[in-house]
Amino acid sequence: MGKMIPMATLHREIHSKIHDIPCPNGKECRLAYEELCRRERLGLIDPVYDTVEQRINFLIEMWDELCPATVAILKWQKQVVSKFYQRGGK
Repeated sequence: MGKMIPMATLHREIHSKIHDIPCPNGKECRLAYEELCRRERLGLIDPVYDTVEQRINFLIEMWDELCPATVAILKWQKQVVSKFYQRGGK
């Protein structure tokens, strides 16, 4: 799931606004991991070229009904990321 983001700017901005993301339980994490692997095998996701927003969207999709608290914070994080890149952040 990891994507490189600018540490001095975007990473710092995310942490200044978002302190904790409630973690889904092991079962939900396992389901998301298995689906991520399946989509990668099918070429539906690209571990190199997918954007940070695409990765966040994947997690939102996986946990939308199972983990509403996690999804709420992920949506907030996505807003921070989207605004950063809309401003031309690097």
